[in-house]
Amino acid sequence: MRFDHRAAAACLLSAALVFLPSGWSQPTEAPRVSVPASDDLHNLLQKSYLELFALSPKLEFSKAQIEQMREELKKGKEYCVGQFKQRASGYDSQLKQTQSQLKQVSAQANESERHDLHCRIQDLRMLKSQAEALASHAVPVAYENKRAKLDLIEKWPADFRQIRQQIANGSYQKRRWGDVKDIGFREIERDQEKDIKTGQDAIKQLKQNGLLPHEVENQAVVDYVNSVAQKVATHSDLRVPLHVTVLNSKEVNAFALPGGYLFIERGLLEAADDESELAGVIAHEISHDVARHAHKLMKKATIAEIFYQASMASAS
Repeated sequence: MRFDHRAAAACLLSAALVFLPSGWSQPTEAPRVSVPASDDLHNLLQKSYLELFALSPKLEFSKAQIEQMREELKKGKEYCVGQFKQRASGYDSQLKQTQSQLKQVSAQANESERHDLHCRIQDLRMLKSQAEALASHAVPVAYENKRAKLDLIEKWPADFRQIRQQIANGSYQKRRWGDVKDIGFREIERDQEKDIKTGQDAIKQLKQNGLLPHEVENQAVVDYVNSVAQKVATHSDLRVPLHVTVLNSKEVNAFALPGGYLFIERGLLEAADDESELAGVIAHEISHDVARHAHKLMKKATIAEIFYQASMASAS
């Protein structure tokens, strides 16, 4: 059983639990989300960041509307996290009961009965782990993603005007890392190589917990994506080898783990109109490793949380 991000998304949108096993009762009805008189703001949070960057300069929402939505997101997060914690507790109880049953009947049970109990224990362990991961990581990050979109809607119009002004008067060249003509000869952050072990450990952990989709097996596709990525890396400030993995997932998504580990999901390849769009996404992800963003986040988050932040934010 592989971790399903859609379970978290379903809770985010409707506060309904989407994969209850047989024997579980339906949860109590989720509290209704009260949105502004127009549901435009609520609908906007379902859009991609790219769409919001284009739309937000033309939008007008009051501070009260923004704060109302922010409060609703907070309540929704608390509800969903509570539901998945409750589910994890339920799986734990069933797991203990099944393990006790196995201990009682093991000596007399035939191979078929023992096999069924073994499978039941294995399934319950996975379901418990999945529910715990949703409660502690996926759901909180999904709501953080929505909050970030709300911040974008609120703040991007003013930022956009400022950027246009800086481009017009040339002052943008004085900003930090504005020396784009010197890419490849700059030192953004020292000690990038120290992140390699962290990235390797993260990948091992994600695979062990079933959090990574399977890899694309079409070698031609893998070679093409790798060739584009290596060209971008050659003309970047990256100081560690770049390792590219293409994941067989429909999500329009890419993310980087510490130490030069780049993951591109199949959905992104299908959505990109041309090579330049793919290269742009790859450049963005490489810049995270160049700036050692994951290293900084590790001071206040687990590697699993970093993964969720990268994958779910990019996919939304």
